Amino acid sequence: YAHENRGASFRRVDFTWKFNYEIINYANVLIQGVDNSSDLDEATKKEFIAIGKVHRAFHYFQLALEFAPNYNNDRSIARIPIYTEPATGASEGNPPSPLSDVYNLILSDLKEAIPDLPEERLGKSYINKAVANGILARVLLVTQDDWSLASSSARAAYGGNASSAVVSSNWGNGFDDLSDQDWLWGHFQDGSNESNYYWMSPHVVMDHLTLSYQATYVNTHFRDRFSDTDKRKLFFNYYGSATPYREFITNKFAFSFEADVPLMRKSEMVLIDAEAQYHLSNEDDARTLLFALQSDRDPNAVMSTNTGQDLLDEILIERRKELYGELGVEWFDAKRYRLPIIRDPEHRVPLTVPADSELFYLNILQSEIDANPNMDDSINN
Repeated sequence: YAHENRGASFRRVDFTWKFNYEIINYANVLIQGVDNSSDLDEATKKEFIAIGKVHRAFHYFQLALEFAPNYNNDRSIARIPIYTEPATGASEGNPPSPLSDVYNLILSDLKEAIPDLPEERLGKSYINKAVANGILARVLLVTQDDWSLASSSARAAYGGNASSAVVSSNWGNGFDDLSDQDWLWGHFQDGSNESNYYWMSPHVVMDHLTLSYQATYVNTHFRDRFSDTDKRKLFFNYYGSATPYREFITNKFAFSFEADVPLMRKSEMVLIDAEAQYHLSNEDDARTLLFALQSDRDPNAVMSTNTGQDLLDEILIERRKELYGELGVEWFDAKRYRLPIIRDPEHRVPLTVPADSELFYLNILQSEIDANPNMDDSINN
């Protein structure tokens, strides 16, 4: 929040780097092992390899979002090494690859995987065709070079009917139920052994009504963006505080050890489709998609009459209102659109992050620099 934990030796940097690369290596082990198996039929091989590629793409995307500048600022900048085979104890670290190569791998993995994935799955914690399409839609929001595919991928994820896709019973009920029809992908929690004590966000960080971290407050001006009839306006002055940044909390999320964790929702996909339609110069379609969500959340909503930049701004604001606490949505939207983040005095830290600031990405982990002979300290200069 104060941008004091982005240094090369900080715990946030250490965890984010190592966790994503660990999962990437697991994905590479899966892909290689399945490909080399003599016990699996070809259809099973294709499905398992596709699952591995989606996981690999997802985690490289997280690395690119966290450790590199905006893709369209400089696609040649090299900060992230690529690995497509399992590592061993004798492996030497690869040199960082141009950001364009990282995104080319992400896109090729997803596009190759989607045809081989099933629609059905054991549960919403698993990857299927809809989830992979949703990840692809997210990636295309960053590359901004194929809005038609962004739209079709989002529609494949949410099912094509925006009005029915956005319906949700989670608002006002703790936002903790994976079975809600709006949820595409999430972490199931069984209440006993699915997560470490108090480590699972966002519920444990946001909820002030249950013993937990109780760490998150809501900016007054963000609260005021919601009409009084909007079911998402779940803010109140719980502590009776007169300190501006501590004035409001939200009960969007209710913490318990059974609280499932949202990773992707159909409503996000509808908003991606609306944004894509805007960029395809289909503003009527963009407004219709936007209103499908707005009218479900607020019975008094009126369809937008905005055009041009005002319409895009409204879509981005609606993304914040719908997805707050879930995706870091304002942060990543500001990064991909090269916008500043201006914190007014009603924040605990009234810090302004300029457009394209280095604060939009983390330094490369120092232990990686020390261990990898193909990477040196100059990468963080």
